[in-house]
Amino acid sequence: MPDLLTMLRAVRGLATGLRRVTCWSAIAGVLLLPLVARADKPQWAYRALPFAQALNLEAVHEATHSAPERLIATIRRWGVDVQLVRSEAPARPVNPLLAGLPPATPELVCRADFRDSYEGMVIFFSSTLDSMDCDKILIRDTALSYTLIHEFVHSLLRPLSTGEPDHLLEARFRAAFRRLVIYQRRLYDDPYKLLDPLWRRDILAAQADVAKDLFGRIRLGQSQEAIVEKVLSLYIDERNPFFDADRRAQGLQYGEAAINNAIDMFNELNDSVAFVEDAVRNLRQSLRDGNIEPGEGVALTDDDEASVARSARDVKAQLAVVRAELQLLKQFYRH
Repeated sequence: MPDLLTMLRAVRGLATGLRRVTCWSAIAGVLLLPLVARADKPQWAYRALPFAQALNLEAVHEATHSAPERLIATIRRWGVDVQLVRSEAPARPVNPLLAGLPPATPELVCRADFRDSYEGMVIFFSSTLDSMDCDKILIRDTALSYTLIHEFVHSLLRPLSTGEPDHLLEARFRAAFRRLVIYQRRLYDDPYKLLDPLWRRDILAAQADVAKDLFGRIRLGQSQEAIVEKVLSLYIDERNPFFDADRRAQGLQYGEAAINNAIDMFNELNDSVAFVEDAVRNLRQSLRDGNIEPGEGVALTDDDEASVARSARDVKAQLAVVRAELQLLKQFYRH
């Protein structure tokens, strides 16, 4: 599956680091308020978000209920700067609410890899992209105000526990996932490669590396896209000046696609583990039965089979945690 991880980059940049914010609301569990009330109130009956995240709902409510002409000032009051990226040949009218924004420097646009197809991107102040004292949103001059709010909500999402910067996790995961896909495709074509200890070492290492960061990668990527679009659909209703029926429908479709993309990544690893474990078991039995002749590059003992099984158990334990969070994310999105 080439370019599995690039689908989400069209809307946002890398989520990196933590920023101090003043008011937190933890959200999880079961929706208790009717839809209209949710759009009217900053507090919403969730205690925790899927994939161990928290969201400042007071800031979400204030931005989504701001007067349009005060939206940018509201976002800045919550510690997030906004800079404009001008279109060379705009296909849509320029958003007048964005016209007075200071332009982002060409250097920042280039270093952030803000592409022509992008509408918006968050750059966190802890990012290595630029020396900044606050988070920044880069926004296309033709973007809807709804899209600006989407990026602002992204900036408010934070993991419940601190760790290494997200851009490091993403880069490491991208490399590990590509390696897994390449190795596994070759093994699907020729499972007899697993008779070679080097092939077993490499595929098991690739599986372990992907499993290590799968939870974190889905958190900072697909889960956030789905959560942001779901939250906006609840806080921006038909009475809201930022409401746009087409944008809302597209956003909800996009969030669903993000969840499906996360499931695809999960299945890629899950299927690889099952295939390798079964193939090694069958190959070991064929060696015992004399159906495979020993030779160069053929070294598969009972201990080797047990080692593969142990590695599979470790990865399956990590997959079980991710599977549970994916189920929570799907439930969150359906309600």
